[in-house]
Amino acid sequence: MKTKAEVGKRKAEPGGITTLAPWFGGSRFLAPKVGKMLAGCSWVGIPFAGGMPEVAHIHASTIVVNDLHRHVMNLACVVSSHRGVKRLAGHLSKLPFHPDVLAEAQRHCMEMERAGFTFGDGRGQDLSERWALNYFITVWMGRSGNAGTENEFYGGLPVRWNANGGDSNTRFRSAVASLMAWHEIMARCNFLVQDCFEFLGNVQDSPRHGLYCDPPFPDCGVKYRHSFTDDKHRQLARMLAAFEHVKVVCRFYDHPLVRELYPETRWTWHHFTGRKQNHAIAPEVLLLNGF
Repeated sequence: MKTKAEVGKRKAEPGGITTLAPWFGGSRFLAPKVGKMLAGCSWVGIPFAGGMPEVAHIHASTIVVNDLHRHVMNLACVVSSHRGVKRLAGHLSKLPFHPDVLAEAQRHCMEMERAGFTFGDGRGQDLSERWALNYFITVWMGRSGNAGTENEFYGGLPVRWNANGGDSNTRFRSAVASLMAWHEIMARCNFLVQDCFEFLGNVQDSPRHGLYCDPPFPDCGVKYRHSFTDDKHRQLARMLAAFEHVKVVCRFYDHPLVRELYPETRWTWHHFTGRKQNHAIAPEVLLLNGF
């Protein structure tokens, strides 16, 4: 017989849709492995949230989710609200899969950026839900894997003209249907929008604490809105190496800079065969500090 905790975990894992947003370079296939590596942690911090596929597999009593990308963090906050997610799913279920719907959503998200992500007329809650609605449309009705990149608010409706591969409208409808399951996941989380180094500076170096770091990778990470220089990678490696009690899990491609900054003498390397956005095979690694 399953325990209540096991039943709760099963219910909180959305079927079919494994990420809140189809993030560029997202690690939805490695997400279950990340959860297993952080098992036993009662506090877990995620400084680079992205599409958040790993959160469904992390069962700490406290989860702190952070990203500088305000669009996806607002979506996560709205989904975490029972009222917000019901209104969001209700609106989305009524929409046609149509280029005008996508174009209007893209326009609104760009307007939010130009306005500095502020709600000037005092209707903050209603506007945050509208913003979440339009961002969801943008990333799930638009081309898959564009979320988080410089091009996420551009491009037309991805209509298929042959029977090869899945249907884009089906993908969108499945994402809408998954929202209530994602509500159970997001409702367990705390949300921040901080620079990753500020976030890491606040983490207490204590047993049963964990960190999952999935920063923009060297080289290919330049496509992200919030990219990462080599100097930032070096600073990140120094800060992570300073933790003595926190269990740290990092995800990267196997890259010379990563080998330099996370030597196998100090980090345990777990190798996997991943795929890039163009489906080319790419050697991925999950790195674990001295545990």
